Amino acid sequence: MSIFDARMTRRVSLAAAAAAVLATATACGTSSGSKSGNKEITIGWSVAYFDHPVYQLMMEGIKEEAAKQGVKVILADGKNDPAVQTQQINNFLAQKVDGIILTPAVSDPMIPAVKKVNAAKVPFAIVDRRMETKGSGIKWDFLVSWDMVKSGTVGGEQVVKALNGKGKIAVVEGTAGAGSTVDRGGAFYKVIAQNPGIQVVYKADGDFKRSGGQQVTEAILQRFPKGELDAIYYMADEMLFGGIQAINNSGRREGLKIISCDGDKNALDILRKGQIDYDGIFFPKDEGVIGTRLMAQKLKGQKPEFGNQEYEGRKAALVEYEGMPWVKPDFFGVDSSNMNDPMFVGW
Repeated sequence: MSIFDARMTRRVSLAAAAAAVLATATACGTSSGSKSGNKEITIGWSVAYFDHPVYQLMMEGIKEEAAKQGVKVILADGKNDPAVQTQQINNFLAQKVDGIILTPAVSDPMIPAVKKVNAAKVPFAIVDRRMETKGSGIKWDFLVSWDMVKSGTVGGEQVVKALNGKGKIAVVEGTAGAGSTVDRGGAFYKVIAQNPGIQVVYKADGDFKRSGGQQVTEAILQRFPKGELDAIYYMADEMLFGGIQAINNSGRREGLKIISCDGDKNALDILRKGQIDYDGIFFPKDEGVIGTRLMAQKLKGQKPEFGNQEYEGRKAALVEYEGMPWVKPDFFGVDSSNMNDPMFVGW
C-alpha cells in the first residue's frame, strides 16, 4: 500500500518555572560568576524554544550546573525560528560572550550563523538537536544529545511487538528537518522496513506540539475508519497528549495500539493506567547539566571530560560524530514490565 504523507501540560511546577523565563533572554548562574583572570565567564545559549517541557527541564539543569560551576549563562528563546536564533547568535558575538551553545530549532538554516561563530574563534557546542556539517566546514567543540536514534529503534520494536509483526500504522512525526525528527524517524522506519508485515499507511508532521498532535490524529481517524488502522506512533509525548484527546473524543481507543516516547510523567501515568501501550524515557535535565559542565570546563582552561559524564547516576556514552565528540545520554523503553520502576516515574 502507498504511504500517504501529509507533511504539514506540563506539570504545574514546570509551568511556574517556565513563567520565570518568559522574557526573550534571561541570565542564570552565581551572582559573582567564575572569573577567567578578571573577566566573568559568560555563556550565551540559544534554546530552540522555551515553551516546551523538555526545554524547561533542560533549562533547570543549565541553571543548576551554572550555579555549581560559578558561570553566567544567558538563555535566549529561539521561538522555534532559525531567523530568531541567527540574530541571537549575532547578539552573543557582539556581546563578546566567552562561549556559545546552540539548541537548534531546525539545523540547516543555522549553518551560516555557526560559520560566523567559527570565524570569531568562540568556543561552540550544540546541545539536544544535532546538526550536520553538510560539507560546510563548520565545527563544534562537542555535541551533547541524548540517544534519539535509540529512541526510534526502541519505538519501532515496540510497534512490532504491539502488533505481533503485522498491521497498519500511522506516524505523527515531529518538526520537519529537526535533528530529533531525522534521527528518531530514520531509526524507526529502518526497524519497520525490516518487518514487511507492518505497513505505514499515513505520516504527518505534528511539530512536537500538543495542538499538532491533536490535529494530525483527527485527520488520521477521519481517513481510517475503525478496523482500518491498528496503531499510532507519536514521536513525542506532547503530541501524544493532543492525540489521546482526539482518540477519546472519537471513542476509538479500543482496538488501537498507542506508542509514544519522551518520558513525561503524565504520559507514563496514563501508561500505568493502561490508556497507552508503550512509551520511553530520556532525561532532559542531563543534557542541560552536561552541556553547561563541559563548556565551563573548557572556558576555565580545563580539559573537558567527554568520556566521564553522568548525572544522578545516569552515565552518558561518548562516540564520534563527523570527527567531533558526541556525548550521548541514554534512552530507555518503558512498558508494563518496568513501568513501576522508580527510575521510570517520569519527569
